Amino acid sequence: MRVFIVLIWCFWFVGVDAQNRSIVFREGNWEKILKQAKKEKKLIFVDCYTSWCGPCKMLAKNVFTQDKVADFYNTEFVCVKMDMEKGEGPALAKKYEVQAFPTLLYIDSKGELKHCVVGMQDADVLIGNGRTALSGEASLETLQARYEAGERDEAFVKQYMEVLYKAYRPKLQKEVVTAYIDSLSEKEFYSRATWELIIKNLSDPLSPLVKKVMANKYRFYPVVARDTVDIYLDYTLRSAVNSFVWWNPQKSAFNQERYEALLGYVSGLNFPKVPQYVATLLAVKQVAEGDLRGMLDEMYRSLGYGIFYNPDAKLDFIRGLLQHVEISGNEELLKEADGWLDRLIAGTDYGYYKSEYMRVKAKIQRAMGNEEKAAELEKVLGKRLEQFPVRGAYIVTADAEFEANFGKKAKRRRKLYNGMIP
Repeated sequence: MRVFIVLIWCFWFVGVDAQNRSIVFREGNWEKILKQAKKEKKLIFVDCYTSWCGPCKMLAKNVFTQDKVADFYNTEFVCVKMDMEKGEGPALAKKYEVQAFPTLLYIDSKGELKHCVVGMQDADVLIGNGRTALSGEASLETLQARYEAGERDEAFVKQYMEVLYKAYRPKLQKEVVTAYIDSLSEKEFYSRATWELIIKNLSDPLSPLVKKVMANKYRFYPVVARDTVDIYLDYTLRSAVNSFVWWNPQKSAFNQERYEALLGYVSGLNFPKVPQYVATLLAVKQVAEGDLRGMLDEMYRSLGYGIFYNPDAKLDFIRGLLQHVEISGNEELLKEADGWLDRLIAGTDYGYYKSEYMRVKAKIQRAMGNEEKAAELEKVLGKRLEQFPVRGAYIVTADAEFEANFGKKAKRRRKLYNGMIP
């Protein structure tokens, strides 16, 4: 028994001691990194991260620190970490179309992108991606060049679509997938393989292919579950409508052409939630015209029709529109919204939704300058949520003090990026 214990201890000790190497990331500006790569005749491996990205931290802690990963990348690449929100990061993010995190870039000494992958991956996959970049045979650059040269073999196009998906190149994904599906027969179109391509790569309800799915959805029902088809179509509509709900006039111009196209298309659909989406778009139009008074009137009118029969949809509708009042700074409208929320909260029986409306009210109170009242609401909110047997709460807030007021620390923090949670 004594020998057995010693052997186990030795094995544990050797195992821990062996994993003591990590990828060595070089210091210096981008120009210096390019010169180092040229001098060493290596590709550059760029870990594109942000300070708030959970998967980025997991990759750095659990994968970059494995010996086989460290040995491979330190030998084959000039490695660099780049915060995409600081220093040269934003410019590089724009140049290399970095839209999600973590994004891993493989770039030559001339600054040309050779390969790209997005997301958390294990050690073997990471090493495999490095080998792909080095060989060039199935890299993003090589496949893109072959496609642009006119190669359209089915196996090749499917391989290219998969590489684009892993690289998160949505514009190219849409172009290549659309061209491929357009070449299929009607029988091939209404197949599970085509369905998988559509839901994986297409999400714009105004795209011809998604419109075709909507118009002929009943033909997909025997292929995949009816609920699956309807959930996907609803997702495309909801996402498109919400892109206007969360539009910020300080960051971009209102896309009037797309708005009118979406409103016209949605209005003519025979789909369960169409009245909700039309009502939302009509209210949003008032925001675009700078008429928040009109937006509130449109919101009250739509709620009076009873079309938001689902409490989640009702909550999203109210929350999305009132955030425009919140950021407006209009004292009169803030006061009105605050009083209206009091009546809504008093008339809401179910605890979860009452709590969520209290959260909206706390934001309005904070926008009015009533920090103490907002903090008190959040404390009450924390106590209320403890009454419900839920595993966790997901909270979207811009308040740095929310955790202290809420009474609990978040186990995990995520950040909204371009309207999405990476």
